[in-house]
Formats: sequence, C-alpha cells, structure tokens
Amino acid sequence: MSDFIHDGWSIFIAAGVIGGLIFCVVILAIASRRKVMANDNTTGHTWDVDLKEMNNPLPRWWVGLFIITVAFAVVYLVLYPGLGGKAGVLNWSSSGQHAADLERWRAQMGTTYAKYTAMPAPELIKDDSAMAVGERLFANYCAQCHGADGRGSKGFPNLTDGDWLYGGTH
Repeated sequence: MSDFIHDGWSIFIAAGVIGGLIFCVVILAIASRRKVMANDNTTGHTWDVDLKEMNNPLPRWWVGLFIITVAFAVVYLVLYPGLGGKAGVLNWSSSGQHAADLERWRAQMGTTYAKYTAMPAPELIKDDSAMAVGERLFANYCAQCHGADGRGSKGFPNLTDGDWLYGGTH
C-alpha cells in the first residue's frame, strides 16, 4: 500500500472525480436539449414498419434530482476529503475521527479502570467486579485466538497450563 502515497495518485483520483462530475453535467445538458428531427416529435428512426423512436425530453423531476445530486457532490467535495489528498474545508478525516473517538473512550474507561491499576494481582482475583471486567476483556480481545476456554488453538498458546512461553513466573 505504500505505493499509493505518491502525489500522482492523489491527482489521478481528483481528476477522475472532477471529470466524472463534468461528464454528468455534460450528459444532463445534452439530454436537456430538445431537438425535433421530424414534425411529429420523432427522431426519424422507424423499426418494424410502425415502431417509431420518440424524442421526449427527460421529466423535470428527473432533471431536478440530477442537478441536486451534482450540487450535493460538489458541496460534499468542498467540505470533506474526496479529491485525493485534499482535506476539505472542515479538515475532517476518518483517522482524526477515530483518534477523537478513542480519546473519548479512554476518558470514559479511565475512571472504570483507575481503581484496578493500583491493585496487585492477588487482590484483583478476589474482587468480583474486577474478574467480570477481565472476563469481558478476554472475550473481546483474546478469545478469538486463544478460545473461549483459554486452551488455545493452532499457533496460539494454551493459557490454562503451567507453561510460560515468553518468560515470567507463576
């Protein structure tokens, strides 16, 4: 993925987005023109003797929705990142949003975990609320690899035996 951090990719993406919007406006302009090619509102093409191609304009509600869609896209691209490496007027980014959410979560959970950080392990084992928190943490972060029972799986060690694979003591 490090190949995609070059400025050329950013320019390529921005050109594609802007080109796509310009293409949409051009198609709308072409479809909005009403050229009557024959006196009976047909294009002059006929198939199977009596099947005529009519030259009817797009319905106004369709044109209106098309214009609203293009206008929304332009406003969105000005406000948010969508033109390659441009951050947008609001300077929003998904990584910035994630960092803010993570900081808010840490502030909320800091009060929950504060009382456990100072307690030694033998006291934590006796505390039912600490054990409940530990159980939930294990289920969320460890059980996928080590199994719900902690006995491990292929490539992941058994946490219930007496073996210490990476140092430490009982």
